[in-house]
Amino acid sequence: MTSEHPRRHLRFKPDPLEYAQVALGGAGDFKPDLVALIVEESPVSGCSLIAHVPDSLDVGDQCRVKIGHLAPVLAEVAWKKPSDSGLTRIGFSFLE
Repeated sequence: MTSEHPRRHLRFKPDPLEYAQVALGGAGDFKPDLVALIVEESPVSGCSLIAHVPDSLDVGDQCRVKIGHLAPVLAEVAWKKPSDSGLTRIGFSFLE
């Protein structure tokens, strides 16, 4: 069985009620601009979140993402998928 986009790293479901915080822009002190639910995470490569995402956030933008109690990391928006509910599922690739 082949996949169109094979995963390079193991992904797993987050702990219940765990959430992420995202600071738009990659520089400066960590001041979150949005809070998101975690859909999937990989401690090595990135995460998938769902939230009310501003239209100004585009693929390729850099942000700082804080997953649960972990320290914020620099990440890049890898993809965005809007849903009918008004929420957007967004994928981040960790850069550090």
